[in-house]
Amino acid sequence: MKEEKDPNSLEVQVGRRFKEFRLTHNIKQTDIDIMQKQNVSRIENGNRLPGHELMIYMLKKYNMDLNWLLTGEKLSSRKISDPEKITRERVTK
Repeated sequence: MKEEKDPNSLEVQVGRRFKEFRLTHNIKQTDIDIMQKQNVSRIENGNRLPGHELMIYMLKKYNMDLNWLLTGEKLSSRKISDPEKITRERVTK
């Protein structure tokens, strides 16, 4: 029996945003040439988080907003003059 994934887990949320970015920018899984297609699928299905090498690759090659990928917030929408305090609860959500 397959265990249901928590839709609010970090892995699921990051995977959803990763796939959204890829599809919005017409990037095929096979275009991500530093990673095998099945590993991209694992990320997009919420089974694993992208490693730092993949995130740097996506930033440099496709200008992916890594803050958005990891938190769902675009950097341009944050108030720099009033930065939000990062709490343990927020980080572990």
